[in-house]
Amino acid sequence: MKMSAGCLTVVAFMFVCALSRPSSAAPGPEPNQTPLATADSLYQQRADFGKAQQGLHVLHDVIAEDPNNFDAWWRLARLNNFIGRQQDDRNDDKKATHSFEAGIDAGRHAVSLQPNRVEGHFWLGANYGLLAEEEGWIKGLQLVDTVRAEMQAVIRLDPNYEEAAGQRTLARLYYRAPFFKGGDKQRSIQLLEDCLRRFPTDSFSLLYLGDDYLAVGRRDEARQIFEKILSLRSDPAYGPELAENQNEARRRLQQDFREGK
Repeated sequence: MKMSAGCLTVVAFMFVCALSRPSSAAPGPEPNQTPLATADSLYQQRADFGKAQQGLHVLHDVIAEDPNNFDAWWRLARLNNFIGRQQDDRNDDKKATHSFEAGIDAGRHAVSLQPNRVEGHFWLGANYGLLAEEEGWIKGLQLVDTVRAEMQAVIRLDPNYEEAAGQRTLARLYYRAPFFKGGDKQRSIQLLEDCLRRFPTDSFSLLYLGDDYLAVGRRDEARQIFEKILSLRSDPAYGPELAENQNEARRRLQQDFREGK
């Protein structure tokens, strides 16, 4: 994403956390499998952008047949989130915004159909967060409370969803938000340290905690965190995300810990 620590909108970069689980070695769709199973198989291969786009078509076909299919709607929100991030990385802001808006629409449908299921709330909030980043500071401030409410719902419904993604996103809100919107870096640290007690190799929580440590002057601990990220072994479920976070950790080490700084 267009990441520049400290100079983006309030919610910039905190939702890359949203982010999910592509597998670079996932098998192709099996003959005669259900459309949702086909969509899941394509999603697992979404490091190939063409597979992700195929997944969109499959999910749209499912919804055309059954507009009340909750499992199709939340998957559509998740996939639009991924596609929007890829478009953002390619500096195609207009397409990225369109994808995040489509993800919000899908997330709203999912939540309206199953308000007590975690998936709709998480991907709705994640898409809101990335849309806020695209649209700038004022929009970001306006959406902080919306994103916070969705992540609180995630924590209430399933605190371990996507390796405590709701809590780590809430922690990132505390890190990014100004004080008058509830910003609190010490609270962010507490939440992330708790996430890592439960999921010690989650590269998102590690990266965010490193940023928190830097912000409060705990430089030695921050360096150790970034170096730990570089030492993590790839997990097929999180391979592309780990590679992205390792690049970010490497950038922080070069930027904040270069010789003489």
